[in-house]
Amino acid sequence: MGSSFFVRSCYLQLLPVQDMVVGRQLSDEELDDLVTAGLTFAAEKAAVAYLERAEHSRSLLIIKLKKKGHGDGAIAGALDYLEERGYLSDLRYAQAWLRNRSINHAEGRSRLLCGLLAKGIDRRLANQALDEYFEGVDQQQLLDRAIEKCRRLGKSVEATEKYLVRKGFSYKDFKSKISKI
Repeated sequence: MGSSFFVRSCYLQLLPVQDMVVGRQLSDEELDDLVTAGLTFAAEKAAVAYLERAEHSRSLLIIKLKKKGHGDGAIAGALDYLEERGYLSDLRYAQAWLRNRSINHAEGRSRLLCGLLAKGIDRRLANQALDEYFEGVDQQQLLDRAIEKCRRLGKSVEATEKYLVRKGFSYKDFKSKISKI
């Protein structure tokens, strides 16, 4: 009895599915193609297991799958397949990250953009996610939260200014409010 394993036909480059019949001898190239398709399917299944728990960016999945020993080609093929089917989306990950981040952090646009870029999100997608995020979030409320935190901590005006700049707020946004501290 021979070996059996599962592959997606879309992962096969050389070997047509209809040519896979019992008893057929495979050339070395066809066998390599079949093994590569199997490895890609294994990378897909590992990626899906991560995605079942939470949204992930493509770059984050690449890091995790490499740590699990999956090869670059298998990872790329699997993630391309998942993106085509809508199971993997950097935009959706960015939107989820922004929602989760805003729960405990009052940060301005530039700080959030840096956070998304650090997560491997493309700048265009990061800006799109931020535009959508700030349609539903009042930036002044975020700024007020950050200023209130500084007040509670007893920070001076100068320390508050530095803190707000580090948190991604522009001086223009907080200059009128800072004098009231």
